[in-house]
Amino acid sequence: MKRQPLAKTIAAVSAGLSALLINSPVSAQGYYVDEQSALRLGDAFSGGAASASDASAAYYSPAAMLLVRDELAINLAAISVRSELNGSAETGDGSVPINGDDAEADNFDFLPTLYFVRNLSEGFSAGAFINAPYATGTDFGDDSIARYQTTESEITGIDAGLSLAFRVHEKVSIGGSIIAQYMNAKTAVAINTAALCLGAEAAGDLGPYTCSGLGIDPAELGNNTYDGSFVMEGHNTAFGFSLGTLVEFTPSSRLGLNYRTRIAHELTGSATVEFPAAASGFTGLAGLDNTKADGRVQFVTPESANISYFHQLGDLSLQADASWTKWSRFDKLQVESNNSTVAALAAEPQVYDWSESQRFALGANYKLSPQLTLRGGFALDMTPIDKDKTKIDFAFDDYKAISLGMSYVLTEAMTLDVGYQHTMTQKRDIDQNDLLTAGARLHGEVTTEVNSFAAGLRWAL
Repeated sequence: MKRQPLAKTIAAVSAGLSALLINSPVSAQGYYVDEQSALRLGDAFSGGAASASDASAAYYSPAAMLLVRDELAINLAAISVRSELNGSAETGDGSVPINGDDAEADNFDFLPTLYFVRNLSEGFSAGAFINAPYATGTDFGDDSIARYQTTESEITGIDAGLSLAFRVHEKVSIGGSIIAQYMNAKTAVAINTAALCLGAEAAGDLGPYTCSGLGIDPAELGNNTYDGSFVMEGHNTAFGFSLGTLVEFTPSSRLGLNYRTRIAHELTGSATVEFPAAASGFTGLAGLDNTKADGRVQFVTPESANISYFHQLGDLSLQADASWTKWSRFDKLQVESNNSTVAALAAEPQVYDWSESQRFALGANYKLSPQLTLRGGFALDMTPIDKDKTKIDFAFDDYKAISLGMSYVLTEAMTLDVGYQHTMTQKRDIDQNDLLTAGARLHGEVTTEVNSFAAGLRWAL
């Protein structure tokens, strides 16, 4: 029997493998994680580029570092994300239910951050930062009904940067950062080998053979008896920068602007394909060998811009922020490999086709006493995902969050910051039938709940 027609069938039903490198739900829109400062978490990150509240300005608004005392700040955020599908999955012609556990994922991440600001001379400040603005993961498990869409995903994006700020006018300062960004991603998905075989048989690609004759029992369709797996890991380091300005209208009123560039990565690593011995009759005929090979995919963290306003009224300060992110950069993904098995499975790109997104936040800080400051805020982050493009890994709607926080002066040099953010429950309908799933359709309503807590210490230097 010729293997070329069967190879085409395999490629056709498995074209979505290229999407697997980045799938994972996160606590903000897209795949960015907000929780990079305990102080700013407490007011929903409403200060943006204008608050100049602490050393995290080295990351959020370098131009505002001139208003920050010499300071070292460390933070630790804990993020709880729970996703649950209220629905079902079918395979074959749509009449065979996929057996397995409910599609539920509970994820709990810890994110440490470090910030530093030093005023070197009049009108000249420097800063540094290390944080993880892209860091999350999920694990639905190998036995979930969503296993043909995803079983496990992890992503870690670490930024390290150096920042400078200059005063160019008595009311105007400018600043910028050079950013080194390390990205690492791992993802896994089950391959519906039984459906793959039956599809090839129905198309006449097995020649004189049948799936039963090759050891695959059609009655097992919907079970994980013959499931294969695809796992991919990749990493890369690339560079970008940010630029911004701060305009001080009065000593108590200022406007900040900041822009962060896109950072383009070529994530390189390994792609592993494995099938159980029970499916070897079919996979051997199809040329689908157990394989570990080099793989790579082009991936971009998008550019963003924000404008912020801060106003002080005695012991009360008010702040507002509007930001824009070019999420249309997340258009499509395709794995490339010199290995014929991986290349065939990833023959076509996975299309996401996201849109630009806007975020709005309002917040307030109130100095209750010389030692204690209370804060709160509200944020609305518009989803970049159209309803008809929702996937189990990115099944979030508009992100509405309420934040509370406080700062307490422990000593003359040390301050404790605490912040908490609760996200309103998100619900999104899903009807996902990617080619990769070999006829496995997943549909229903996905509910996502997110809660974040952060604590930090700041030392005056």
